[in-house]
Amino acid sequence: MFSSIKKRSEAAYFTVEAALILPMVMLFTVMMIFLAFYSYDRCVMEHSAYESALRGTSSHFRTAGEAESAARTAAARLVEGKLFAMHDFSYDVSVDAGSVTVTYHCVVNMPLVTWLGEYVSGIDMTLDISRSAKRLRPARTIRSCRILNGLIAQ
Repeated sequence: MFSSIKKRSEAAYFTVEAALILPMVMLFTVMMIFLAFYSYDRCVMEHSAYESALRGTSSHFRTAGEAESAARTAAARLVEGKLFAMHDFSYDVSVDAGSVTVTYHCVVNMPLVTWLGEYVSGIDMTLDISRSAKRLRPARTIRSCRILNGLIAQ
């Protein structure tokens, strides 16, 4: 009789421990999956911002409007259908005489953020990524190459 009470007692301990540990393990697993999605999305956005800025720096664009149009088209296409953990996605492209800048803005879609927002004030779940590239100037590049070739030939 004593051994059956001991077995029931051990089974009860296991049930209580599992009831306490399983939700924590599940939450940890969900957060690790989310972290993987977040890291992937951030990498895609950083790469896309720089690549779309580079597409607007080509030397065959004569006006800033042409460069902005090319960068804007690339900024939209490079991230289309690739983001998992972001929402309210937008982008901005600015072109000046010396550079092209692409800025992505989005909100991180974090699980349990509404619950966390009740306990932590001032939580900011927005992500802004900005990359720029210098515009090419063919005449200056050719002059620089001639100067370098002259120095190498000496």
